[in-house]
Amino acid sequence: MDDSFYKLIFEGETLPGFKERQVRKNLKELLNADRAKLKRLFSGKPIIIRKNLTTSEIRPYERAMMKSGAHCRIISMTSDEELPPTPLETILGQDQLDRPSKSSRKFQFLPRMGRVQFMASLWIIVLLGVSAWWVPGWLTPLLTPHYPPIESLHLTLGLIAIACLLMLTMTARRLHDIDRSGWKSLVLIIPGINLLFLLWLIFSSGTRNTNRFGSAPYSAGTVAQFFGLWIPLLALITAGTYGWLYQNELQQLVLPALEQNL
Repeated sequence: MDDSFYKLIFEGETLPGFKERQVRKNLKELLNADRAKLKRLFSGKPIIIRKNLTTSEIRPYERAMMKSGAHCRIISMTSDEELPPTPLETILGQDQLDRPSKSSRKFQFLPRMGRVQFMASLWIIVLLGVSAWWVPGWLTPLLTPHYPPIESLHLTLGLIAIACLLMLTMTARRLHDIDRSGWKSLVLIIPGINLLFLLWLIFSSGTRNTNRFGSAPYSAGTVAQFFGLWIPLLALITAGTYGWLYQNELQQLVLPALEQNL
């Protein structure tokens, strides 16, 4: 029985078929790494993931790293001896090894979209809705002298149609990330259920690796995180704080209205 102790080292290299952006996302979840730690992991310098473990103890950590797409090495704590890596085929399976490279060459008409990107893109729908409310009334008098008479209703319907098409497209992309058919986006036309459907899209996590609709989406950038994460979170905190501070005033406004309707 081998009682030697080893360390698991990562030097920022990814396994064949994995994109660095996706590996960064996987390692962030696996190692609970913040931005500074991820920067160190991909600096190119050897980083010790685990140490002072026997062969049987360190192999599970190696397998977890390899499943995330990270190429790592197992080296002895007392010498330069390096253990042979576990064959990638035994960890991921040959079909999973082939799938990332194939999907990267295949054009995806509606690529996958993550939760934060989806929430950020909803602001486009909001902007189009606001534009459909006031832009036609402002723009129609300016265009009428140069073009045949234009009804403001036509512009309103046009903006609403664009907003609906974008909403269906973004919903289909979000469904693809969850490995569901994009046709399920038609649920949005059902009143009431569409709100629950949107909440499900927002809180459901996508598949970690490649699925039948392509590789995992890129991590959300700073702008997407600002509009898709921090603004909604700030709005919820503000609404909760306001409701708690002015709960008596809100009760005086809401209760009479409820009693009147009942």
